[in-house]
Amino acid sequence: MSESPPPVTPRPRPGYDLEIKSLKARAVEMGEFAAAMVHDGWRAFDAGDLAAAQRVLDRGDELDRLDEDMEHAAIAFLVLRQPTAIDLRTAAALLKITTHLDRIGRLGFDMARKTTAESSGEPEDVHRLLTQMDETVESMVGQSLEALAGDGIALARSLFRRDDEVDSLHRKVTRRLVDELKRSSSATQRLANELLIARHFERIADNACKIAEKTIYALTAQRRSEYLPRHQVVPYALETPAKEGRSPK
Repeated sequence: MSESPPPVTPRPRPGYDLEIKSLKARAVEMGEFAAAMVHDGWRAFDAGDLAAAQRVLDRGDELDRLDEDMEHAAIAFLVLRQPTAIDLRTAAALLKITTHLDRIGRLGFDMARKTTAESSGEPEDVHRLLTQMDETVESMVGQSLEALAGDGIALARSLFRRDDEVDSLHRKVTRRLVDELKRSSSATQRLANELLIARHFERIADNACKIAEKTIYALTAQRRSEYLPRHQVVPYALETPAKEGRSPK
């Protein structure tokens, strides 16, 4: 199998560039809205700011509207223009990308929903790890949107290594929080919520990578298994480590 991607197929009819650009702009707008929900949802949770959390929750309907508008626009393009090759792949990819953008926003929504009047009370190293996860995943979402808007294949591919960084942070904070839960009886709910927040950050990173995957597919017709074989899974604190010499299932 050749390692180089197939050549990009030229668009067969005029006008497609502007329509595809418009569809991508809609997706970027939705992505920026979703990323802002993550940004504000985490900060509301971290500060125990119930008013800020409610402002994030109030954006749920707007996220739904952006999702529906994007879906309708992509379907209309498919039906009315009957695209082929790269344009067909791009429109189909955008339909899936919209789902991942909605999930990102919903994860920010859920962070806000977990907010209580209790502000950050976790150990300093846990807070540092969670803050680092937040900064990394927000950057990844921005990078995935930049790659989508600018046809950035190399930029999209670089996201997968950053996902490994988030997975490593997730393992560290999970183990640390589990240890803290074993020792503490006074902050159980807060620590349990932080476990969930860490998982949300990990899922946001995964969704950013899925956006990158669909961007690469739209431009090259390649799927991830063709250019980045899956690597060995590293078990989490609550999972049973694989026996030596065997890969975890």
